[in-house]
Amino acid sequence: MNAAEKPYQITGNLPDQAFFLLLVFGGVVFSSFYWHQDWGWVLKDALMSTLAFGIGVLGMNLILYYYPAGKFRSWPALMFSILSGTALVFLCRLIWKADLFGDPSFLVFFDASIPFRLTVAVLLFHLLALQIMSGKTTEKDFQLIQQGEQYQKLTREAELHYLRQQIQPHFLFNSLNSINALLGKQPDKARQMVQGLADFYRENLNKDPQKWESLEKELAVISQYLALEKIRFGHRLAYEIDIPDELKKLKLPSLMVQTLVENAVKHGLYGTTGEIIIRIEARRLKSLLVISVHNPMDDQSLKLAGTGFGLNYLKRRLFLIFGRNDLLDCDQKSGIYSATLKIPLVK
Repeated sequence: MNAAEKPYQITGNLPDQAFFLLLVFGGVVFSSFYWHQDWGWVLKDALMSTLAFGIGVLGMNLILYYYPAGKFRSWPALMFSILSGTALVFLCRLIWKADLFGDPSFLVFFDASIPFRLTVAVLLFHLLALQIMSGKTTEKDFQLIQQGEQYQKLTREAELHYLRQQIQPHFLFNSLNSINALLGKQPDKARQMVQGLADFYRENLNKDPQKWESLEKELAVISQYLALEKIRFGHRLAYEIDIPDELKKLKLPSLMVQTLVENAVKHGLYGTTGEIIIRIEARRLKSLLVISVHNPMDDQSLKLAGTGFGLNYLKRRLFLIFGRNDLLDCDQKSGIYSATLKIPLVK
């Protein structure tokens, strides 16, 4: 049974209810001894009143068990307290009247103290009813918060899965286009690329997009990807990786850097015939792992290509994981397009 279906537990208020019972016992002992000063009658009255109050507590729990949680109102608590207090006082009177304790003369004193007993009983039951109902309301609110958090988590996971399913065909179609371009003129390279593509997907297809991996493993994925693209573009594609060894053990969500590199290849090579160098850099800035990917790109190519699905996917994924919109920056200066990814480091 999940949190949303968990019923209200009567035993959840036992410490408070035990306190009320002790309060009743002590109050009756004090008041009876003050007025009557007979320890025999005092203890009998205290035990009987406490027993009757305990029965009333049980009855109130059973009644309020069916009261809708989260719909707290003061008038039902007052109504229950008046009914329970009145029933308690007259139950005690019936017991004394029946001479169960062998002291019928005490009934005179009891009748004289009915207004006082009724007032105290209603007050105590009212406090108890408020405590029970507010406890149910608090429990309901907590369940709603839990449900909301679970719903948000499931929604984020579903959207991440959807985005991942979108980005995988995106890369696959690019690779198939590359293979198609090689089939006619360079079939050996096409076969080599098919094998490389199979190895790449065997390694990365089932990766969890929410799993964190070391930067070193991400670089291995990038090397696989660039090896595939280099088969197609040959000497036109070169790359440099400038990442200190001490940063390679830092972790980040999987396949994020690959998206930046894929975007760099797309903007740098597609639509051009010259050679390009893609530079991958990383540094640590306080509590952030900052990764930058640079590629040559003229202004006209930028206008034609746009940001592409890959970067939009990455921005959305960063927001779903970190709840921030400032973790991806793109800039173009002096013919160099730069995409900078900032990953908050998790201790």
